[in-house]
Amino acid sequence: MSESNSRRIHPLAIIGALLFAFLIMGLTYVLFNASAQKAFVPQEENVYKITVFPAPSQTPTVFVPTQLPTPTQSVPDILPEGTIGVGSFVKVVGTSGLGLNIRSAAGRGESVNFLAMDAEMFEVIGGPEVLDGLTWWQLEAPYDASRAGWAAENYLERIKQETPAP
Repeated sequence: MSESNSRRIHPLAIIGALLFAFLIMGLTYVLFNASAQKAFVPQEENVYKITVFPAPSQTPTVFVPTQLPTPTQSVPDILPEGTIGVGSFVKVVGTSGLGLNIRSAAGRGESVNFLAMDAEMFEVIGGPEVLDGLTWWQLEAPYDASRAGWAAENYLERIKQETPAP
């Protein structure tokens, strides 16, 4: 063999190398294309955690009795118009729809029993007590004795009671 023949690459080796390269490229394409398709599979929609707050157990309603209680001795007839006293009936006013905190005791720092809405009616059963620069009255709903507590006079208006003629 001559020296020039020994340094030449056989044509079948070149063809074999090209076939091997195409085989590797084809396998690479198939593998990467399959994994790329898996990556673009639509994912499930986002899952959001939602906290549902239950509705209040009692929906405040305006109670207008068909017959108002007759005045008792605890509500003297000598009270000036609009003056609140024990035994009188009051309604919640001036909260702009936000409601009035009815507290467990007189004072701003006391715990809130419930929220009374504008125009809700209560009977005054105790007070007055002056705390935190406010006059506090103990109230009770005439239709539900469990709706009772203390409220600031600034958000109460006395309801005029008239005794029906016999």
